[in-house]
Amino acid sequence: MCKVSILIPIYNVERYLRQCLDSVVNQTLKDIEIICINDGSTDSSPDIIREYAEKDSRIRVIDKENTGYGHSMNCGLKLAQGEYIGIVESDDFAELNMFETLYNTAKEVDAEIVKSNWFKQIGQYFFPSKAYAIYDHQFITPEIFNLSSASAIWNAIYKREFLLKNDIHFNETPGASYQDFSFYYKMMACVKKMFFIKDSFLHYRIDNPNSSLNSKQKAFCMFDEFKEIQDFLMKRPELQNPWLSIICSIKCRHYLGHYLRVDDKFKFDLITRAAEEVERDYNAGYVKEKYCSENEWQNIQLLLKNKKEFFYKQHERKQTFDAYLHGIFPTIQTFRNIYIFGAGMFAASVLNSFYLKNIHVENIVVSNAKDNPDNVMGLPVVSLNDSNIDKERDVIILAIKEESQYELLYQLQKDGYKNIVIIPTVLRRYFTDR
Repeated sequence: MCKVSILIPIYNVERYLRQCLDSVVNQTLKDIEIICINDGSTDSSPDIIREYAEKDSRIRVIDKENTGYGHSMNCGLKLAQGEYIGIVESDDFAELNMFETLYNTAKEVDAEIVKSNWFKQIGQYFFPSKAYAIYDHQFITPEIFNLSSASAIWNAIYKREFLLKNDIHFNETPGASYQDFSFYYKMMACVKKMFFIKDSFLHYRIDNPNSSLNSKQKAFCMFDEFKEIQDFLMKRPELQNPWLSIICSIKCRHYLGHYLRVDDKFKFDLITRAAEEVERDYNAGYVKEKYCSENEWQNIQLLLKNKKEFFYKQHERKQTFDAYLHGIFPTIQTFRNIYIFGAGMFAASVLNSFYLKNIHVENIVVSNAKDNPDNVMGLPVVSLNDSNIDKERDVIILAIKEESQYELLYQLQKDGYKNIVIIPTVLRRYFTDR
C-alpha cells in the first residue's frame, strides 16, 4: 500500500498534459501511485502517457474506450491501492507539496477527508480561492453546504477505506458534466472526520466554461446526479435525517442557479422538469426553509405556484441584466482613463472582462499598495494617493467586497472624485463567470 493514489482522467488534453504530469511525478511526497485513465483519446495524449510511464514506475495506465468521466474515475478507484485517494484533472496542475501537506494533515488529525483551497484561473492567471470560511480544524455540520465552492473534488484527499466502506463511487452518466456532484455529496452525508486547510495547491483551469451550458444532454445531467444522491440516501435510513432535507434544498439551489446560466433554448424545458422535482420533494416534506436563503425560498415558492410566471420573471430579469451590460461598457469608455479599485479575485475578474472587450484599463488602485500584490494580471497596483487620476475626467470602477463598496464610494466622493461606478450584486456573477 502506498500513501496516496492520484487519479488522472485523460481525454484529448495534449495541450496541458505534460504540465499536469510534471506536477504530479515531482510531488515532494514520493510514496504515491499515479493512475492515468485514458478515456479513448484520439490526440497525442496516449503517447505522452506512455512516455512518462516508461520513465516512472509509479505510473499505472488504464486504456479504454471513450465511456465518459464517471466510468473513468470508477476504473481508477477499483485499481487504486493507496491509503488515500487524490484527483488531478488532466488540464490542471498541482503545487509540488500538495499531497505531502494533505497526507501529513490527514494522518495528524486522523481525518477521512482533507480539503484545501485552490488557484482559480482568471484569464491567463491563477489566483488563490477563498472557498471556505473556517480553516484548520474539523468541520462537518450542515453549514458546510452553504459554502459556495465546497463541491470541488480535486482539492482534497479521501481515505480509500472510507470510500469502500460506504460504497461511494461516481455516477456513470454519458458525457462529462456534473459527475462530481453525486460523488461529493454522498461523501458529505457519510463523513465523520473532515479537515480544511487554508492554503491553495491545485491550479484549476477553466478552458471552456460554457461547455455544459450549450448542450441539452450536458445541461440536463444535473438531474441524473441528484437522482443518484437521493437514491443513495433512500437506501440508508440512518442518513436521511437531516441529509435528505439538506440535499433537496441544495438541489433547488443548484437547479435555480443552473437555470440562469444555461442557453435560453433549454430554459423552459429545464425549469419545467425542475418544478416537477421540487414539487415532489416539497410535498414529501424534504424541502425546508431553514436550509435556504430568503431569496431561494421566495423563488421556490414562486416556482411551486406557477412555473410560467417564474420563467417570465427570470426572463425579464435577464433582459434588464443584458440591457445594463449593453450600456455600461460604452459609458465607461467615454472617460479619459479607466481605473479599477481593488486587487483581489473579483478585481481580476472585472479586469479580464475588460480585456476580452478590448477596453484599456490604466491601473489597479488601492488604499495602500504595501498591503497588496504588486500587480493584478500584469497591471501595476498603486496607492490611490500616488495615482494620477483626474478627478473630473477619469472613472474608477469599484471591484471590492460588496459590504465595503458604499463606504468607499462615500469617501471617494468626499475626496472630490466625480466618476465612480459600483458593480451591483446582479452583475457580479457576470464578471466572476468570465
